[in-house]
Amino acid sequence: MSIYHKLAQARVKLQDKGLEKTGKNGFIKVKVYKTGKDGKTFTSDEPMPYFELGDFLPEVNKIFEELKMCSVVSFTEKLATLTIFDSESDGRIEFTSPMPTVPTLTKDGSPIASNNLMQSIGALQTYQRRYLYMAALEIVECDAIDSQDFKKAEDTPKQKSQGGSKQPAQQNTSSGQVKKSFDEMINERLNQCKSKKELTSLYDPLVKWVGEKHPDKVDEFNIIYNDKVLSFM
Repeated sequence: MSIYHKLAQARVKLQDKGLEKTGKNGFIKVKVYKTGKDGKTFTSDEPMPYFELGDFLPEVNKIFEELKMCSVVSFTEKLATLTIFDSESDGRIEFTSPMPTVPTLTKDGSPIASNNLMQSIGALQTYQRRYLYMAALEIVECDAIDSQDFKKAEDTPKQKSQGGSKQPAQQNTSSGQVKKSFDEMINERLNQCKSKKELTSLYDPLVKWVGEKHPDKVDEFNIIYNDKVLSFM
């Protein structure tokens, strides 16, 4: 049996496990339909659920052992790589993801403390491992934009005036809502954290969202995040 056949089997076996999402992304809300005590249906805005690494990795390891496969994650300065080996042959499959730069300086140019720097590197590597395994095992998560009423100012539709000319992009004239910059949105969310522990737990879902929706802003996000971490020191 080839490594490709084994991986296909592993994907099917994992799909049959009925994995449960335990992660909660408070940065993105989804509408959940519920039934009240009176039997009436209502909607509730709740944090978007997502798969944490621990939700699926133990099952993946069991399946790989059963199929005589082994997975190894490695990192370089520019690339994260998941290599899946077939222990019964020389077969292997690689999955890769580019590594964003982890900033070593704060916005004012001062060096980031070594413990905070290592925390950022560790969080980034955890996210990359999660992303690589999800890609390799084809673990599907709902698209945040398609699955909820995303009312962030950045997604406000541009309005046209009666004369056909567009209104300024930064404002929705029908609601008077001003478009927020990326920095403002991130700082607004991070400022809701009341402790370093709460801030740390927010890193994975936030960097995931930034990587998917604003891939060119990952480095900027890490700088903002590290500045906020330093404020709790």
